[in-house]
Amino acid sequence: MKRIFMIALGLCIGAGASAQSNEQIQNKNGKDIMPVKGEYAVGLGVGMSSVTGWIGSMFGYTGYNNVSQTYINNPAFGSSTSVFGKYMVSDNNAIRVSLSNSGQDFTNRFEVYDDRANHPDSVVIDAFRENSSATFVSAGYEWRRGKSRLRGVYGGEAILSWQNFHRHYNYGNQLGASNLTPTSSIGYWNNDYGRIVEERFGATFGAGVRGFVGVEYYVAPKICIGTEFGWRAMLSQTGKSKFTYEEYDAFIDNGDGTFGAIRTHTEETLGSRTLSTGLDNFNTQLYFHFYF
Repeated sequence: MKRIFMIALGLCIGAGASAQSNEQIQNKNGKDIMPVKGEYAVGLGVGMSSVTGWIGSMFGYTGYNNVSQTYINNPAFGSSTSVFGKYMVSDNNAIRVSLSNSGQDFTNRFEVYDDRANHPDSVVIDAFRENSSATFVSAGYEWRRGKSRLRGVYGGEAILSWQNFHRHYNYGNQLGASNLTPTSSIGYWNNDYGRIVEERFGATFGAGVRGFVGVEYYVAPKICIGTEFGWRAMLSQTGKSKFTYEEYDAFIDNGDGTFGAIRTHTEETLGSRTLSTGLDNFNTQLYFHFYF
């Protein structure tokens, strides 16, 4: 982790040493085109596949012609939808932040044969539930350079992330002495521990840095179109995963002279650590920034 933040410090020092003036220019009406100290920006991105789809349609290709990949995005987060903001601390520098959060709570229900009723028209309900979430946060510093409407941007940012993923299985047909292998349409069986009840995959926490380079072209005062790519290093730590099973054990003493009950067992897997590096997928998007 220390090595990653040393890389981030090196990116900032190197960029600061080579920083050049970001000269202001005006349009024919005398309005400033470049952003200045104290202004904020919000961003809107459009996936390149959408752009190529529009171009293809102009030449008669209609297989892909929509804007379904429009999103506000930080390339370091992949295609996740992100909220992006920027604040100009000077005419030449900006603080930038991004936040991405996605999640899903999905439940699917199935009708299955009712083992107890023993009738083809009698059914019970199996329910499978899956929930997940992923959050990414970044904060960075940006330099810019140039003397025309076309400007270069570069800098570095720190990234934090955390992700969760769980699965739950609820069966309509219950285990019992007279039904050791109930009918079901979900889940699976473990030869040693019985049928699966719950899967709780280890939460993943990550921290990293990213250096980025891009270009912006100001089409109007305080409005630009641009793109960027970068190199990032992420260190991720995944916790233990837990898998819970159930089975009928005929030898459990119930304490009242009877034997047999449901026994649950939880298996744990060890966590893991991953260090990943690489370039962002260049040309995944164009973005528009609006300063005010």
